[in-house]
Formats: sequence, structure tokens, C-alpha cells
Amino acid sequence: TDSPPPIYLLVADDSGDEGRKPACGHPLARRPCSTMAGLNVVQQAVPLPAACQGVAQVFAVPLSPAVGPPAAMRECLRHAVHQSMCSTLAEALQSDVRQLSVLRAPGHAPVLRLGSQVLTAIRFSVAYTGAFALWAWSDRAAVGVDVQAIPVDGDDTEWQAVARQFIGPAAQRLAPLQGAALRAAFAQQWAQLEARLKCAGLPLSEADARPVGWDADVQCVPLPWHAAWGDAAAVLAWRF
Repeated sequence: TDSPPPIYLLVADDSGDEGRKPACGHPLARRPCSTMAGLNVVQQAVPLPAACQGVAQVFAVPLSPAVGPPAAMRECLRHAVHQSMCSTLAEALQSDVRQLSVLRAPGHAPVLRLGSQVLTAIRFSVAYTGAFALWAWSDRAAVGVDVQAIPVDGDDTEWQAVARQFIGPAAQRLAPLQGAALRAAFAQQWAQLEARLKCAGLPLSEADARPVGWDADVQCVPLPWHAAWGDAAAVLAWRF
């Protein structure tokens, strides 16, 4: 049976101790984190293709158990992502996790704060799908990350029309496809679009409304997304 890669529990630790303990004999280890409403918060480092190794780090954060109204689930998942960010960056910065916090404004990428200092050199990007989140950080490049669930149904003509309207010329590659193959390719292209837009700091808009050269020098690669987490396409974009 195909099983997901090891996932490590972020254990609630009221002491704030950032000491790391071996987990399942794996070189990764448990990190302290908070939980909400009895939910287990986990994170999994996403292996990166060779093209972007050393540029960024990417983590998947599933919510377990995935129950409750969508709005409440999203808020819990957002909290889990912020805790994951603080825990990961505390280690990278060799700082006390209690001094780190995440600032969030609608329509903007999260920003990390150390005490009263805003760390603008560290760039984040976050994406959500259902009970999962994907987040990336870098201190070398602007980053954008996205994950899109693959639609299970829908009219082929409508998918093609949406692709032409928003994705632009690249949507031509979808023209020969039908059914499940079209929906999977659409999700991949849409994830690429969203990741590129986030990297460039632009909102979603129709293709002909975006400025010429908006994604110049933006590089983009697909990310592995385990089937046990649901059918989805995940993408990382970056620009130096």
C-alpha cells in the first residue's frame, strides 16, 4: 500500500523549549508548536527539485482531524501554518521562538517579526487547499507557492474558456485535452499562474490585464504532492 512520507508532530510545549528530539529515527525531528481545539498540527518538509535547492524551503501542513465548517478549518490551518513558520525560522535564525510572530494582512504575504523588528529580508508565500496548506520561505529570493486541487468534474468547454481568460497563451497546450487529463493539466497551469503572481506580488487578474513582462525572470517548478493528501498540483516560483 502506498503511504505518505513521514510526517512529524509539532508537539505543544508550554515551556517554549526549542530543544529537538529524534523522531522515528529520521534526521528530521519534532518541533514544539501549539495546537487548537484538540487538533494535531503536523508539518512535512517538501523535497525540492534540483533547480531550486538552496533557494527556498517548502513545507506541507495538513490539518488533522479535518472536521468543522470551512471557515473554522481555514482559521485553524492558518494558525498552524504560522506556528510552523515560527518554529522553523526560530531554528534557522537561532532565535527564541517566543520572540517570533507572524503579521498578516489580507491580500499580502505574511511577514515575520522578531520582537519589535520586522524581518523584511525573509519572504513567505502560503497556499491552502481543503485541509492542507503549503508554505515556502526564502532569504535569497522572492517566492510564490500554490497548490490546486484537481477538479473531479466540470464541462471541458468551461475549463478551456477559463484557462484562455486567465492563464493566457500557455492555455493553448490544454486544447487537445479532454476529461480527467484536461482537469489535471488545468490545475497544474493554474497553480503555476498563482505561484508566479504571488512571486511577482500581483493579484489574480485576467491575462490581458497584466502588465507586459510581469513574470520576467520568474522561474517555476512543480512540487511533489503525495496522493494520500488528495489529488492536487503544487508549484514553487521564485525570482532573484
